[in-house]
Amino acid sequence: MTLSSDPISLAVLAVNTLVGAVLVAGAYDLKDHVLGWISWIGGAVVGGFVGWVVLPEFVAVPPAAGQRLVLAGAAVLIGTVLGRVLIPLAARFAVSIAAFVFATLAVLVLTAGESLLRRFYDPGASGLDAVAVDAAIESSLLSQPAFQRFLLVAVLVGVVAGILAMRYYDYIITVSLVALGAGLVATTVPVWQAVAAGESVAFVEQAGPSNAAFAAVFVVGVAVQYVRHSGSGPGGSDALA
Repeated sequence: MTLSSDPISLAVLAVNTLVGAVLVAGAYDLKDHVLGWISWIGGAVVGGFVGWVVLPEFVAVPPAAGQRLVLAGAAVLIGTVLGRVLIPLAARFAVSIAAFVFATLAVLVLTAGESLLRRFYDPGASGLDAVAVDAAIESSLLSQPAFQRFLLVAVLVGVVAGILAMRYYDYIITVSLVALGAGLVATTVPVWQAVAAGESVAFVEQAGPSNAAFAAVFVVGVAVQYVRHSGSGPGGSDALA
């Protein structure tokens, strides 16, 4: 069965491609809307779960089905409002914390990583056995001046990375949305190739990401955001320049 004889498959493929293209082309403009919808939906889901599953467990008399539904509905409303307020703040802090952790670990690996690997890693073992956890704990690593210097530098770099991530949070989210859109488009490329070749379509087997297509679409998306918003940084500065 070809795609031309299956309008449902055509619609699914077209929608996936369109959503990906819209994210790639309008990531900066859409970031607040996407995060807003995620906040509403996430808050509602958490509120509904709390109201339907968690709260009835703390009630002496199990509520009837109607009461439970009312309780869940009220929790959904409260969760929706709280999610809209709290999730964007949590996302901003999560990006900053992630930048701090990754930068700190990266510096530690680049500085003290080789010596740590020689002391506490056994390449001949596999899994958790390859790491000498007991030896690392007993080594008093934190009391060694050399490691303390490495750790201090790593923490300072991590703090700077966290501050920069907080400062340029909008652009980090923008690049993330561009990557998401590029991933969606790249996933549909093999299916479109199958359509062009007149083959029967099987989304599960064919809808695999194309690395070349992802890279190309991602670069184009970042370039589009740069051209459209290079002068829209905080205070009118050329933040993307």
